[in-house]
Amino acid sequence: QGRGRRRRRVAPLAVSPPPASERGEEPLLRGIFEIGKRSCDVVLSARRLRWSPIVPESPAGGTGREEIIEMKDVFSVKLKRRRFVGQKKGGTLLGITIFKCLHKEENKLTDCAVHLNNLSEDHCNSWFRHLKEILNGFQNRPKSLKVFVNPSSHKREATHVYYEKVAPLFKLADIKTDVTVTEYEGHALSVLKECELQAFDG
Repeated sequence: QGRGRRRRRVAPLAVSPPPASERGEEPLLRGIFEIGKRSCDVVLSARRLRWSPIVPESPAGGTGREEIIEMKDVFSVKLKRRRFVGQKKGGTLLGITIFKCLHKEENKLTDCAVHLNNLSEDHCNSWFRHLKEILNGFQNRPKSLKVFVNPSSHKREATHVYYEKVAPLFKLADIKTDVTVTEYEGHALSVLKECELQAFDG
């Protein structure tokens, strides 16, 4: 009888951590949404939201050109619902809307919305929860701001511009504000001396 071969022990492979450039790229969720009237394969990681149109006519059923949103540029995410006139709660779920900042010019930002349409409540709620967790993880983002508006600035339209353009963005981003419209020179300084600054993030 021949001796049986001794099995060699194989040491487990040491798994090195991913390089810094790839951290946060591991997929958290993957699913299908309609974006811009096209069915898209959507992938969410801690750093990015990526999607590409599904092209059924290709031999492998592949995808088209990929688009990317950096999560650091996203300032709000909301569930999108169809509501009747006067209806404030509930409504038919249509999907998720993601609001992101665009760098228009130096020191100037504008915003745009990307709609991820899907009628499944469970699907959308799961994605919404993960998106909110990522946004809440950005520790440097303010939650409460003290705002001063000088009504004489911006050709005396500053108050109108603030309430029409700026305030809605703060509301979208779930940032609480305490607004003072200044009435005289030095008004802002006198308010700052009296208010509890630790109650605000900026």
